Amino acid sequence: MFSFKLTDDFISQYKDKEVPFGFRDAGTNALGEITFIRTYSRKKDDGTKEKWWEVCERVINGMYTIQKDHCKTNRLPWNDRKAHASAQEAFDRMFNLKWTPPGRGLWMMGSKMVMENRNSAALQNCAFVSTRDIDKYDPGALFAWTMDALMLGVGVGFDTLGAEKEMEIYATTDEVNVYTIPDTREGWVESTRLLINSFLTPNKPRQEFNYELIRPYGTPIKGFGGTASGPQPLITMHETIRRVVGSRVGETLDSRAVVDLVNLIGTCVVAGNVRRSATLALGKTNDSLFANLKNADEFPERNSFDPENPGWAWMSNNSLAAEVGTKYEDYVDLITDNGEPGFIWLDVSRNYGRTGDAPDGKDARVMGFNPCAEQPLESYELCTLVEVHINQHESKEDFLRTLKFAYLYGKTVTLLPTHWQQTNAIMQRNRRIGTSLTGLASFADSKGLPTLREWQ
Repeated sequence: MFSFKLTDDFISQYKDKEVPFGFRDAGTNALGEITFIRTYSRKKDDGTKEKWWEVCERVINGMYTIQKDHCKTNRLPWNDRKAHASAQEAFDRMFNLKWTPPGRGLWMMGSKMVMENRNSAALQNCAFVSTRDIDKYDPGALFAWTMDALMLGVGVGFDTLGAEKEMEIYATTDEVNVYTIPDTREGWVESTRLLINSFLTPNKPRQEFNYELIRPYGTPIKGFGGTASGPQPLITMHETIRRVVGSRVGETLDSRAVVDLVNLIGTCVVAGNVRRSATLALGKTNDSLFANLKNADEFPERNSFDPENPGWAWMSNNSLAAEVGTKYEDYVDLITDNGEPGFIWLDVSRNYGRTGDAPDGKDARVMGFNPCAEQPLESYELCTLVEVHINQHESKEDFLRTLKFAYLYGKTVTLLPTHWQQTNAIMQRNRRIGTSLTGLASFADSKGLPTLREWQ
C-alpha cells in the first residue's frame, strides 16, 4: 500500500514521547487526548486504537507515497534521500502539533480506502455544485453527486439556479420499477438518483426499492469507519422526497424543491451519527420563497423540532448572492429570528484575490462557496484544507518552515484524483487548497498583537 515508509529507527524515537495535546488540566492531556482517541484514532487489525505517533506515521507515509507514485507515474525526478529528510521533518512538526491535516486527513490519509482505491474524495473538506448544471436527461445525477460527497464527509455548497430551468415535476406511470439497493455507498446514491429522475423526467415508472441487502443498525463499517445506521434513514428520505417533491406534479422545480432535495439528502447522511457533513444553500435576492425557507410560520414542517416528525431546514446554512443595490433592510427581521440568511458577494470573489489589490478576474468561474463560506469554488470543485498552529512556534522562521509542510500536504492531496471525472478536470486546473491558522488569540496573549501582525 505504501511505496514510501519512514524507517523503524526514526519512528521508535517518538513512541514514548509526550504529545503536546491542548486543553491541559493540572499537567494532564485529558481533553485533547480523549478527543483524539474518540475522533481521529482508527481501530487497528488487532482491535486496539492507534496512538498519536501511529496516526502521524500513517499520514506521512501516505502523503509521501502519493508524491512518489505521482513522480514515478509521470517520469519526474524523485530522490529517496531528500524525501526521507523532508518526511522526517514533516512528521516531527506534525507530532509536535505545529501543523496537522484537517480532521478527515487525520482519519483517512494513508488508509486503505484512499491508498488502494487511489481516491482523494474522502480527504477533501469543501465542495460546491451549481444546480445550473442539472442535466435534463439525468437530473438526479447532480443530487447523487451531492449525496456521494456528503457521505464521504465533504461539506457541500449549492445554489438554486436550477430553478431558472423551469423543469417540470411529472407524475409516474402505472408501471413499477424495483431497485434492490446494494449494501454500499454507491447503492444509496444510485437509489436517490433513480427516485429523483422518476419525478423530473417524463414517463418514468413508479420507483420502489428493496432494502433487504442493507446491513442492520450498529454493524461496523470497515472502509470509512464507524457503524451503520441501518436502512431506516434511507427509507425515511425516500418517503419524504415522494411526499414533498413527488406530490407537486405539474409544478416546476423551484428553489424550495432544490433546497428540500439537498436538505433531505443531508439529513439522511448524518442520521447514522458517523459523518458530520454540512451544506450551504445560495439563493437569489429576488427570491422571497428562498429567503423564507427557515421561517417556521411559512413552512412549519420544514422547520419542525418535533422528534417524532423532525424538519430538515436546519441542514443548510442559507445565504443570498448579494449585488449592488441589494436592500439589506428587507432581511433584518429574518436574520433577527433565525440568524439567516447570510450574504455572499460573488462579484468580489470572482474579481479580487485581495480587496486591497486591483481586480484581476482570476476566479471568474467561481459559482459559490463551501458551507463555512471561506472558500470560493467552481461548480463541482473541491478544496483541501490544512491547519497550522501558530502558537506552537517560538520564532517566525520556525513558523514559516511549518507553512512549507502544511502547503505540501494540501498540494499532495490534489495529486490524487477522485472518482468524479468532472471534478478531476477542474481540480487539475486549479489544485485549490486552503491553509488555516489556529491559536491566534493564545498567540496574541503570549507574544502580543504587534508580533502577530508581523508574522502574518
